[in-house]
Amino acid sequence: MTEWILKNKKADLERLRQDTGLSESICRVLANRGIAEPQQVQEYLHPQRGRLHEAVLLKNAEAAAGLLLQSIHEKKRIRVIGDYDVDGVMATFLLYKTLCVLGAVADYRIPDRIADGYGMNMRMVEEAERDKIALLLTCDNGIAAVHPIAKAKELGMTVIVTDHHDIPFRKEGETLWHEMPPADIIVNPKQPEETYPQSGICGAMVAYKVVCLLLDKSGELLKEEEREFLRSELLVPVAFATVCDVMELTGENRVAVAKGLLAAKTCKNYGIRALLQAYELEGKELNAYHAGFLIGPCFNAAGRLDTALLGMELLLCESRAEAENRALHLKELNDVRKQMTLAATKQAEQLATEKLAEDSLQVLVLYLPECHESLAGIVAGRIREKFYLPTIILTRGESCIKGSGRSVEGYSMFEKLSEQKELFLAFGGHPMAAGMSLEEKNISVLEERLNAAAGLTKDILTPKLYLDAVLPFSGISEEFMEELSQLEPFGNGNPKPVFASSGVRLKGMKRIGKEGDSLRLSLTDVEGTSLTGLSFHNADEFEEYLRKEYGGSTVEELYRGRGTARLTLAFSPSVDEYQGKKYPQIVIQQYKKTI
Repeated sequence: MTEWILKNKKADLERLRQDTGLSESICRVLANRGIAEPQQVQEYLHPQRGRLHEAVLLKNAEAAAGLLLQSIHEKKRIRVIGDYDVDGVMATFLLYKTLCVLGAVADYRIPDRIADGYGMNMRMVEEAERDKIALLLTCDNGIAAVHPIAKAKELGMTVIVTDHHDIPFRKEGETLWHEMPPADIIVNPKQPEETYPQSGICGAMVAYKVVCLLLDKSGELLKEEEREFLRSELLVPVAFATVCDVMELTGENRVAVAKGLLAAKTCKNYGIRALLQAYELEGKELNAYHAGFLIGPCFNAAGRLDTALLGMELLLCESRAEAENRALHLKELNDVRKQMTLAATKQAEQLATEKLAEDSLQVLVLYLPECHESLAGIVAGRIREKFYLPTIILTRGESCIKGSGRSVEGYSMFEKLSEQKELFLAFGGHPMAAGMSLEEKNISVLEERLNAAAGLTKDILTPKLYLDAVLPFSGISEEFMEELSQLEPFGNGNPKPVFASSGVRLKGMKRIGKEGDSLRLSLTDVEGTSLTGLSFHNADEFEEYLRKEYGGSTVEELYRGRGTARLTLAFSPSVDEYQGKKYPQIVIQQYKKTI
C-alpha cells in the first residue's frame, strides 16, 4: 500500500509570492524543492549555460585535454571507445566529433551488446594494437576495465579513461579498497579525492567537460565563434544522455538539459533533426519526456536489437535525405523493441506473482531464458515499479546467463552484488541499477543469498507518494499551466509536481488507447468544477478497485455515464489541445476511496 505524504517545508510563501509574482501553489512547489529565496528562484526558472561548473574543477580533465591536444599535434592515432546505450553513444559522438573538427587522426569503436558485453575488452585492445592506435580514449566506460587497460599499457598505448560509474572496490572488514585501472589519466567525478561540485553527472557530461577544455586550448586550430558553436551544439547530446541515464535534474544537470533541449530545436545536426521530424517534433518546444521516451529510446533500440553504430551513423550523417532514412529505421527498431518489451514484461509479472505466492521474497530474481538480453533492464524496471522490490531479470546469453537489475531507495544493488561477486563472471553498475553475467548453476544461489542478506524494513518496502499541495480543479488555469511549465525539465531529482484533491466525484468513465488499457474519466471536485481525468495503462486495476470498494453495478453504471463514486486523487495537471483551443485536464497518479 502506497504511503501518501504531503510535503510542507517551512517557507514564507507570501513573501515568495510577492517577490516572484508566481501563484501560491507554484511557490509551495518551489519551497518543497528547497527553493525559497528570490535568487534561487531566478536561477531555477532561468537556467543559463554560464552556471555550468567550470570544467577545470573536474579532477584530471585539464590533463586529459592537454594530452589529447598533444596527440592531435603529433598526428598520433586516437581511438574513442564508447558504450551501446544513449549515454555511451552521445559521449562517443561528442568526443569523436570534436577530435575530427580539430584535425585529429581519430576513429571510434562501440562494443556490441551481445558479442562484446559492456565496456572495453581484450579483443578491442588487440584490435587497437593491430591498427597501430597510440591513444585509447574511453567514455561512459573504462573504470572497471582493469585488465584490458593493463594490457593496453603493456603494449605501449596511452590510455585516458572518462567515465562516471562507481569505482569497483573490495571490502576487507570495514575498509573499502578501490580498484582503479592503470590508465595514464582517469577522469571520473566519483574517484577518490575528487572535489567536483556535482558527482552525479553522466558519461556524456564528463566527456563534455574534457571537450570544453580541449576547445579552450585549441588556439589557432579554431576561431572563437567555431568554439562557441561547438559548445552549444554539443550540449544537445549531453541533454539527451543526462535524461536517458536518469541523472538528477538539479544543479548543472538541469542547466544542461534545459539549454540542450532548447538548442535541439535549431541544431545543425541532420540526425537529431531527422529524429525530431520522425516524431513530429521539429520546431516544437522539447521537454524531458521527448528526450527520455521518444528520441533517446531510438538510440537504445539500435544498441539492443541491432548495433549502436546505427545511432552513431545517424549523428554523423552529412545529408538530410540520408538522415531521414536512418531516423525512420531507428524509429522502426524502437517500435519493435516496445512490442518485445511488453511481451517479456507480462511473462515476468506472471513469474513474479507465482514466486511471491510461494515465498515472501524481498529481492526478485527472475529467469526469462527467451527474453532478449538487451531488454532485461527495461523489464526489471517495470517489475520493480509494479511490485516495489529490488528486481533482477536474467536471460540466456550466447555463452552464459546475462542480467540486469533495478533497485528501490534504501537498497544499494551494486553493493549487495559486490558482496556476492564470486558468483559472477562480470558485474557493475550503480546503487539503483546493475548489470551482470554468471553461470546458470548460480541463479538459484544468487536468489537465495540476496534474499538472506536483504534485511529490508517495512518502511523501505513501502512505496511513497510525495504530494506538493492540495489543489482544487478551479486552480488549474491556463496561467497556472504556464507557470508550471517554467519548472521543467522534469525528471529524477526534479519530479513533475503531484497535487491532491479529496472527495472528487467520478461520474463516468471510458476505456481508451490502442490496447483499451487506459481510461478517460469524468470528474467533479467538491467545489463543483468539472474536468477530464486520464489514467494510463491501468484500466483493469482501476476497475477492479472500484468493484471492490463500490460494487460491480456501480462500475457498470459508470461506464454508462450514470454512476458515481467518491475518490481522493493524486494527479499531475496537463493541457489537452483540440482544434486550436486548450483545455485543462489531469493525469491520475494514484487513487483511493474518500473516507
